Amino acid sequence: MLDNIASTELFYQFGLALLIGALIGLQREYAHGASSDLFAGVRTYAIIGVIGCAAGLAAITLQAPEIFAAMALVIGGLLIAAYVLSHGRDGPGLTSEMAVLITFLCGGMVAWGYGTVATAIGVAIAILLALKARLHGLARQLSPQDMQASLTLAGISLIVLPVLPNTPIGPAPLDVINPQKIWLLVVLISTLSFSGYILHKIIGTTRGIALTGLIGGIVSSTAVTLSNTQRSRITPELSQAYALAILLSWAVMFVRVGLLTGAIAPEVLQRLWPVLLAGGSGCLIWGGWLARRSRQHEGTPLNFGNPLELRSAIGFSLLYTTILVGANFARTQFGETGLFITSIFGGLVDVDAITLSLSELAITSGGLSNRLAASAIGVAVLTNTLIKGGIALVGGSSRLRRSITPALLLITGSILGTLFWPW
Repeated sequence: MLDNIASTELFYQFGLALLIGALIGLQREYAHGASSDLFAGVRTYAIIGVIGCAAGLAAITLQAPEIFAAMALVIGGLLIAAYVLSHGRDGPGLTSEMAVLITFLCGGMVAWGYGTVATAIGVAIAILLALKARLHGLARQLSPQDMQASLTLAGISLIVLPVLPNTPIGPAPLDVINPQKIWLLVVLISTLSFSGYILHKIIGTTRGIALTGLIGGIVSSTAVTLSNTQRSRITPELSQAYALAILLSWAVMFVRVGLLTGAIAPEVLQRLWPVLLAGGSGCLIWGGWLARRSRQHEGTPLNFGNPLELRSAIGFSLLYTTILVGANFARTQFGETGLFITSIFGGLVDVDAITLSLSELAITSGGLSNRLAASAIGVAVLTNTLIKGGIALVGGSSRLRRSITPALLLITGSILGTLFWPW
């Protein structure tokens, strides 16, 4: 009963429902400007949010869900009437009417205890409404090929990925093969490739490619390297921009390793930071030179091929699986005594995993010394960089090779110098 519900909770619920409605209504009123045929404004949307919350609360208190259903029918009837009356002026659009319905449902969700979700939905709807012009502009730029690529990406992400088993498929060394995680890599590579294509359409060629590399490096610099290497063969005139994206993703990888190490074993980071600084500086120095050189292509009209290279992504995933099994087999054979060999194999597969493992060993009683752990992580980082450089040199265009080779030599030399320096 109502007496059992704290008054502060009631104030919170109704206040939140009111704010959600006011936010959506504010956007609708702003979008219409000074138009006199405004369907509903801030006050109306705020009241509808409160009505939804009140109807939901009444349904719970009286244990009669038909109350909320009846009020939803009333709101729906009013929307139909408003739509019919405004059809001659506004055309067949239903955006404002649907926004009213969402506001009412969000108010009900607040009453049912889903205030956080309702708030997220309200904010998302307001953002979606505010992006009308940009979304319509993007839709007009999409070709049938773009639409097919979008649907393919949605299919492999939302249909195939969830149904794959999230467990190992066999005994060692096959126990590291997880079908869902392997397919997740396919989704990641495909998403990065498609994101770069969309960014190219929105903000320009060079800046879009560079931004893809910078953001993608947070997730997987290897995937960024593969994606841009493939692109360099399709549009070789943009190879310097692709090389810039690859180097930016590598620089982010050095930062990520430093953050992971510092979070677990700060003493190891004190030994490791010269290696990371040397490698990251090499990426940024050569990347800065490429950034100046690649600006000349910013306004060049280009015809990209299919932005979703699914076949290449699957092929890379098979290669990744092979290396993963080989690395696991090596760890089993050599054990703890093969620390640097394990670091090399770990760098081949996942530099984050080997970084976390060695950092954990360094803080374990009787484990690795800080110097040894830092050296082993440095070897893994160097191996990972060389592997990604090899992907770019072998699979990329001749222009990409010419852009990456000096950077790879600079980064490798810098890391080796810091690894062998008697710190």
